[in-house]
Amino acid sequence: MVDIIGTITGAYDARRPADSASIMMMLGTFEFSIDTTTYNQLTREARWRWSEQERIGKQDLLQYTGKSARTVKMDGEAHSQFRNGVAGIDALYDLADKAEPQQLVSSAGDVLGWWVVTDFSDTTPLFLPGGAPRKKTYSITIKHYADDLSNP
Repeated sequence: MVDIIGTITGAYDARRPADSASIMMMLGTFEFSIDTTTYNQLTREARWRWSEQERIGKQDLLQYTGKSARTVKMDGEAHSQFRNGVAGIDALYDLADKAEPQQLVSSAGDVLGWWVVTDFSDTTPLFLPGGAPRKKTYSITIKHYADDLSNP
């Protein structure tokens, strides 16, 4: 099992050339990078299920019943005057709106399996004259779907 945080954040090792691509991660065809849309916070969540087994006259016992799907949340922002502007956030929304599993690949090229977008939100806190977005922030939550689509 690949550690997603270690793979994503530890992907920049000494063997990588300094002028290599600035892709942080790919979800399907969408590249999280300086040129498109970057994330500035990544949060991993994992859950382990424990069911209570009641006993008469004694403390309940816990029984392990499995592990829930892994979840990753990314928060980021884009600015209209920097590189590709805020269009990348709309492209990320369009990818989420497909409602299909997408392959997640780290910047080191590690395939992290198939993931689905479960939540997406974006906010426009600053505007240019005329109403166009000056800055947009986003939050996206993805959940692990399967390592192999033929055997989810």
